[in-house]
Amino acid sequence: MFKPRKYQTEISNKATTILQKHKIVVFGIEVRCGKTFMALMTAQKLQVKNVLFVTKKKAISSIQNDYNTLNPNYNIVIINFESLHKIPKNDYDLVVVDESHSISAYPKPTKRAKDLKAIVKDKYLIL
Repeated sequence: MFKPRKYQTEISNKATTILQKHKIVVFGIEVRCGKTFMALMTAQKLQVKNVLFVTKKKAISSIQNDYNTLNPNYNIVIINFESLHKIPKNDYDLVVVDESHSISAYPKPTKRAKDLKAIVKDKYLIL
């Protein structure tokens, strides 16, 4: 059974409050701190029904394992950035973008950024 660390619960609680007010939150936390679990826990606290988790292809199985371990009350689609164009755009309450630094570019937005913008619109967003 999954037992979150105290800091994971605290960060998830704060993220939930921020999302309820602003619809967006950034997990600017060091590596290996359990950001995936924190994002999944936050989704549970928001009581969303459908989550889209966008990540790199290599991380999909790990995220699926974390989701299975947490066993939350929502559905999840875990997809890599290159496959974003294959999914329905309006079926999600929350979008989690793992490795969000990989979507940025200035001054012209990347295709990834444009694809995500079309999906996110007014949904909750965790970066």
